[in-house]
Amino acid sequence: MNSLSTEEELSTIEERLKTSVKKLEEIRESECFPLLLNGRSISSALVDSVYNVLKAKDTNCKILDVVIDSSGGDINAAYNLALLFRRYGTERLTFIVPRWAKSAATLLTCGGNEILMTPVAELGPLDPQITEKNFLEQRLEHFSPLHIESTLQLIREEFQNGSAELADGLMQRLQFPLTLGKFKKSLDVGQEYVVKLLTTRMLEDKLEKAKIISEKLTTGYADHGWCISVDEARDIGVNANEIENECLDAVWNIYKLHKKKQIIQNQAIQNVLKQLKDIPSELIELIESDTTSDLIDLN
Repeated sequence: MNSLSTEEELSTIEERLKTSVKKLEEIRESECFPLLLNGRSISSALVDSVYNVLKAKDTNCKILDVVIDSSGGDINAAYNLALLFRRYGTERLTFIVPRWAKSAATLLTCGGNEILMTPVAELGPLDPQITEKNFLEQRLEHFSPLHIESTLQLIREEFQNGSAELADGLMQRLQFPLTLGKFKKSLDVGQEYVVKLLTTRMLEDKLEKAKIISEKLTTGYADHGWCISVDEARDIGVNANEIENECLDAVWNIYKLHKKKQIIQNQAIQNVLKQLKDIPSELIELIESDTTSDLIDLN
Protein backbone atom coordinates (compact mmCIF):
# COMPACT_ATOMS: atom_id res chain seq x y z
CA MET A 1 0.00 0.00 0.00
CA ASN A 2 1.37 3.39 -0.99
CA SER A 3 2.08 5.85 1.78
CA LEU A 4 0.26 9.17 1.88
CA SER A 5 1.85 12.09 0.06
CA THR A 6 2.93 15.16 2.01
CA GLU A 7 -0.08 17.08 0.72
CA GLU A 8 -2.44 14.32 1.81
CA GLU A 9 -0.86 14.09 5.26
CA LEU A 10 -1.11 17.84 5.76
CA SER A 11 -4.71 17.86 4.55
CA THR A 12 -5.63 15.11 7.03
CA ILE A 13 -3.94 16.98 9.87
CA GLU A 14 -5.73 20.21 8.92
CA GLU A 15 -9.10 18.47 9.12
CA ARG A 16 -8.26 16.97 12.50
CA LEU A 17 -7.08 20.37 13.72
CA LYS A 18 -10.35 21.97 12.68
CA THR A 19 -12.26 19.24 14.49
CA SER A 20 -10.28 19.78 17.71
CA VAL A 21 -10.69 23.55 17.52
CA LYS A 22 -14.44 23.16 16.98
CA LYS A 23 -14.62 20.73 19.90
CA LEU A 24 -12.89 23.25 22.17
CA GLU A 25 -15.27 25.98 21.02
CA GLU A 26 -18.28 23.79 21.83
CA ILE A 27 -16.96 22.92 25.28
CA ARG A 28 -16.04 26.50 26.11
CA GLU A 29 -18.93 28.17 24.25
CA SER A 30 -16.41 30.53 22.71
CA GLU A 31 -14.49 31.31 19.58
CA CYS A 32 -10.99 29.83 19.45
CA PHE A 33 -7.97 31.55 17.90
CA PRO A 34 -4.92 29.24 17.61
CA LEU A 35 -1.70 31.27 17.87
CA LEU A 36 0.94 28.53 17.54
CA LEU A 37 4.10 30.23 16.37
CA ASN A 38 6.50 27.37 15.54
CA GLY A 39 9.47 29.17 17.06
CA ARG A 40 8.69 32.48 15.34
CA SER A 41 8.95 35.54 17.54
CA ILE A 42 6.16 37.88 18.56
CA SER A 43 6.79 40.93 16.37
CA SER A 44 5.09 43.92 14.77
CA ALA A 45 4.65 41.80 11.62
CA LEU A 46 2.76 39.22 13.68
CA VAL A 47 0.44 41.94 15.00
CA ASP A 48 -0.38 42.86 11.39
CA SER A 49 -1.04 39.22 10.47
CA VAL A 50 -3.29 38.58 13.47
CA TYR A 51 -5.24 41.76 12.77
CA ASN A 52 -5.75 40.70 9.15
CA VAL A 53 -7.15 37.32 10.27
CA LEU A 54 -9.43 38.80 12.94
CA LYS A 55 -10.65 41.50 10.58
CA ALA A 56 -11.46 38.94 7.90
CA LYS A 57 -13.42 36.81 10.38
CA ASP A 58 -15.78 39.72 11.05
CA THR A 59 -16.91 37.88 14.16
CA ASN A 60 -19.53 39.07 16.62
CA CYS A 61 -18.31 36.65 19.27
CA LYS A 62 -17.39 38.48 22.46
CA ILE A 63 -15.91 35.42 24.19
CA LEU A 64 -12.48 34.61 22.79
CA ASP A 65 -10.01 31.85 23.65
CA VAL A 66 -6.47 32.26 22.34
CA VAL A 67 -4.44 29.03 22.31
CA ILE A 68 -0.88 30.34 22.56
CA ASP A 69 2.41 28.51 22.06
CA SER A 70 5.35 30.90 21.89
CA SER A 71 8.86 31.37 23.28
CA GLY A 72 8.44 35.15 23.27
CA GLY A 73 9.66 38.06 21.21
CA ASP A 74 9.24 41.84 21.24
CA ILE A 75 7.55 43.07 24.42
CA ASN A 76 6.02 46.13 22.73
CA ALA A 77 4.42 43.95 20.05
CA ALA A 78 3.11 41.57 22.74
CA TYR A 79 1.43 44.47 24.55
CA ASN A 80 -0.13 45.68 21.30
CA LEU A 81 -1.33 42.15 20.53
CA ALA A 82 -2.97 41.89 23.97
CA LEU A 83 -4.89 45.11 23.32
CA LEU A 84 -5.94 43.79 19.89
CA PHE A 85 -7.36 40.53 21.29
CA ARG A 86 -9.28 42.55 23.89
CA ARG A 87 -11.19 44.28 21.10
CA TYR A 88 -12.71 40.90 20.19
CA GLY A 89 -12.87 39.17 23.58
CA THR A 90 -14.81 42.04 25.14
CA GLU A 91 -16.81 39.88 27.57
CA ARG A 92 -14.20 37.21 28.25
CA LEU A 93 -10.67 36.77 26.95
CA THR A 94 -8.81 33.61 27.97
CA PHE A 95 -5.28 32.60 27.03
CA ILE A 96 -4.83 28.82 26.91
CA VAL A 97 -1.27 27.50 27.18
CA PRO A 98 -0.66 23.89 26.09
CA ARG A 99 3.12 24.03 26.59
CA TRP A 100 4.92 27.41 26.28
CA ALA A 101 4.07 31.07 26.77
CA LYS A 102 7.46 32.38 27.78
CA SER A 103 8.92 35.88 28.11
CA ALA A 104 6.91 38.38 26.01
CA ALA A 105 4.23 35.71 25.54
CA THR A 106 3.75 35.73 29.32
CA LEU A 107 3.06 39.46 29.10
CA LEU A 108 0.49 38.70 26.40
CA THR A 109 -1.34 36.25 28.67
CA CYS A 110 -1.58 38.92 31.37
CA GLY A 111 -3.98 40.76 29.06
CA GLY A 112 -6.82 38.28 29.54
CA ASN A 113 -9.37 37.53 32.25
CA GLU A 114 -7.85 34.12 32.92
CA ILE A 115 -4.96 31.88 31.93
CA LEU A 116 -5.64 28.17 31.47
CA MET A 117 -2.64 25.83 31.51
CA THR A 118 -1.99 22.12 31.01
CA PRO A 119 -0.01 20.27 33.71
CA VAL A 120 3.19 20.78 31.64
CA ALA A 121 2.56 24.37 30.54
CA GLU A 122 5.11 27.07 31.34
CA LEU A 123 5.07 30.83 31.68
CA GLY A 124 8.38 32.65 32.11
CA PRO A 125 10.10 35.76 33.50
CA LEU A 126 9.84 39.04 31.57
CA ASP A 127 13.38 40.38 31.89
CA PRO A 128 14.28 41.30 28.28
CA GLN A 129 17.08 39.39 26.57
CA ILE A 130 19.54 41.78 24.93
CA THR A 131 22.05 41.13 22.17
CA GLU A 132 24.68 43.83 21.91
CA LYS A 133 27.99 44.11 20.11
CA ASN A 134 31.08 44.35 22.31
CA PHE A 135 33.22 46.75 20.28
CA LEU A 136 36.29 46.11 22.44
CA GLU A 137 36.33 42.43 21.57
CA GLN A 138 34.33 42.59 18.30
CA ARG A 139 31.78 39.98 19.33
CA LEU A 140 28.13 39.76 20.26
CA GLU A 141 27.12 39.46 23.90
CA HIS A 142 23.78 38.10 25.10
CA PHE A 143 22.54 39.18 28.52
CA SER A 144 19.65 40.33 30.68
CA PRO A 145 19.50 43.77 32.34
CA LEU A 146 19.43 41.83 35.61
CA HIS A 147 23.06 40.88 34.94
CA ILE A 148 24.07 44.55 35.06
CA GLU A 149 23.35 44.97 38.76
CA SER A 150 25.07 41.69 39.65
CA THR A 151 28.15 42.80 37.68
CA LEU A 152 28.22 46.18 39.40
CA GLN A 153 27.93 44.44 42.77
CA LEU A 154 30.89 42.21 41.85
CA ILE A 155 32.97 45.30 41.03
CA ARG A 156 32.02 46.93 44.35
CA GLU A 157 33.06 43.82 46.24
CA GLU A 158 36.43 43.64 44.46
CA PHE A 159 37.14 47.26 45.36
CA GLN A 160 36.12 46.66 48.98
CA ASN A 161 38.31 43.55 49.16
CA GLY A 162 41.34 45.48 47.94
CA SER A 163 41.41 44.03 44.41
CA ALA A 164 41.40 47.44 42.72
CA GLU A 165 43.24 46.19 39.63
CA LEU A 166 40.67 43.45 38.98
CA ALA A 167 37.79 45.84 39.66
CA ASP A 168 39.27 48.38 37.26
CA GLY A 169 39.63 45.69 34.60
CA LEU A 170 35.95 44.80 34.97
CA MET A 171 35.01 48.47 34.72
CA GLN A 172 36.90 48.79 31.45
CA ARG A 173 34.84 46.00 29.92
CA LEU A 174 31.48 47.63 30.70
CA GLN A 175 29.40 49.27 28.02
CA PHE A 176 28.98 53.06 27.96
CA PRO A 177 27.07 54.13 31.14
CA LEU A 178 24.17 55.69 29.22
CA THR A 179 23.74 52.43 27.32
CA LEU A 180 23.64 50.49 30.58
CA GLY A 181 21.00 52.89 31.86
CA LYS A 182 18.89 52.27 28.77
CA PHE A 183 19.11 48.51 29.29
CA LYS A 184 18.08 48.76 32.95
CA LYS A 185 15.19 51.03 31.95
CA SER A 186 13.81 48.22 29.77
CA LEU A 187 12.86 46.39 32.99
CA ASP A 188 10.63 49.34 33.92
CA VAL A 189 8.88 49.08 30.55
CA GLY A 190 7.98 45.46 31.22
CA GLN A 191 6.69 46.27 34.69
CA GLU A 192 4.51 49.10 33.44
CA TYR A 193 3.01 46.96 30.69
CA VAL A 194 2.16 44.17 33.16
CA VAL A 195 0.50 46.62 35.56
CA LYS A 196 -1.53 48.26 32.77
CA LEU A 197 -2.81 44.93 31.50
CA LEU A 198 -3.55 43.33 34.88
CA THR A 199 -5.37 46.34 36.38
CA THR A 200 -7.64 46.74 33.36
CA ARG A 201 -8.87 43.15 33.08
CA MET A 202 -7.62 40.23 35.22
CA LEU A 203 -7.04 42.23 38.43
CA GLU A 204 -9.23 45.23 37.76
CA ASP A 205 -8.47 48.12 40.14
CA LYS A 206 -6.09 45.97 42.24
CA LEU A 207 -3.06 48.18 41.67
CA GLU A 208 -0.86 47.06 44.55
CA LYS A 209 -1.33 43.37 43.77
CA ALA A 210 -0.55 44.03 40.11
CA LYS A 211 2.66 45.88 41.07
CA ILE A 212 3.83 42.93 43.18
CA ILE A 213 3.21 40.52 40.31
CA SER A 214 4.95 42.78 37.77
CA GLU A 215 8.03 43.10 39.98
CA LYS A 216 8.15 39.34 40.51
CA LEU A 217 7.88 38.63 36.76
CA THR A 218 10.56 41.15 35.75
CA THR A 219 13.14 40.94 38.54
CA GLY A 220 12.13 38.10 40.84
CA TYR A 221 13.65 35.08 39.11
CA ALA A 222 17.26 33.94 38.90
CA ASP A 223 17.11 32.88 35.27
CA HIS A 224 15.16 33.90 32.16
CA GLY A 225 14.29 30.27 31.42
CA TRP A 226 12.66 29.70 34.82
CA CYS A 227 9.61 27.42 34.59
CA ILE A 228 6.54 29.16 36.01
CA SER A 229 4.00 26.34 36.34
CA VAL A 230 0.28 26.79 36.86
CA ASP A 231 0.73 26.37 40.62
CA GLU A 232 3.47 28.98 40.79
CA ALA A 233 1.49 31.35 38.59
CA ARG A 234 -1.35 31.11 41.10
CA ASP A 235 1.07 31.57 43.99
CA ILE A 236 2.33 34.90 42.64
CA GLY A 237 -1.26 36.12 42.24
CA VAL A 238 -2.11 35.51 38.59
CA ASN A 239 -5.58 34.15 37.76
CA ALA A 240 -4.28 30.86 36.35
CA ASN A 241 -6.05 27.51 36.44
CA GLU A 242 -5.35 24.01 35.21
CA ILE A 243 -7.27 22.69 32.21
CA GLU A 244 -9.18 19.49 32.87
CA ASN A 245 -11.16 16.68 31.24
CA GLU A 246 -12.53 17.22 27.71
CA CYS A 247 -11.08 20.68 27.48
CA LEU A 248 -7.61 19.34 28.24
CA ASP A 249 -7.97 16.63 25.60
CA ALA A 250 -9.02 19.14 22.93
CA VAL A 251 -6.23 21.60 23.76
CA TRP A 252 -3.54 18.91 23.83
CA ASN A 253 -4.79 17.51 20.51
CA ILE A 254 -4.50 20.97 18.95
CA TYR A 255 -0.94 21.23 20.24
CA LYS A 256 0.11 17.71 19.13
CA LEU A 257 -1.43 18.03 15.68
CA HIS A 258 0.20 21.37 15.11
CA LYS A 259 3.61 19.99 16.12
CA LYS A 260 3.11 17.06 13.74
CA LYS A 261 2.18 19.48 10.97
CA GLN A 262 5.33 21.48 11.69
CA ILE A 263 7.54 18.37 11.48
CA ILE A 264 6.05 17.35 8.13
CA GLN A 265 6.43 20.87 6.72
CA ASN A 266 10.04 21.11 7.91
CA GLN A 267 10.84 17.75 6.34
CA ALA A 268 9.29 18.88 3.05
CA ILE A 269 11.44 22.02 3.12
CA GLN A 270 14.58 19.93 3.73
CA ASN A 271 13.70 17.72 0.78
CA VAL A 272 13.29 20.75 -1.46
CA LEU A 273 16.62 22.17 -0.29
CA LYS A 274 18.35 18.91 -1.18
CA GLN A 275 16.91 19.12 -4.67
CA LEU A 276 18.09 22.72 -5.00
CA LYS A 277 21.74 21.88 -4.41
CA ASP A 278 22.57 21.86 -8.11
CA ILE A 279 20.54 24.97 -8.97
CA PRO A 280 22.63 28.14 -9.52
CA SER A 281 22.58 30.49 -6.52
CA GLU A 282 21.43 33.37 -8.74
CA LEU A 283 18.22 31.48 -9.57
CA ILE A 284 17.57 30.65 -5.90
CA GLU A 285 17.95 34.34 -4.99
CA LEU A 286 15.46 35.23 -7.72
CA ILE A 287 12.95 32.70 -6.37
CA GLU A 288 13.40 33.97 -2.81
CA SER A 289 12.89 37.57 -3.90
CA ASP A 290 9.50 36.65 -5.39
CA THR A 291 8.35 34.79 -2.27
CA THR A 292 6.01 36.53 0.14
CA SER A 293 7.73 36.36 3.51
CA ASP A 294 5.31 38.11 5.84
CA LEU A 295 2.45 35.61 5.65
CA ILE A 296 2.12 33.70 8.91
CA ASP A 297 0.21 30.46 9.32
CA LEU A 298 -1.91 31.00 12.39
CA ASN A 299 -3.75 27.68 12.33
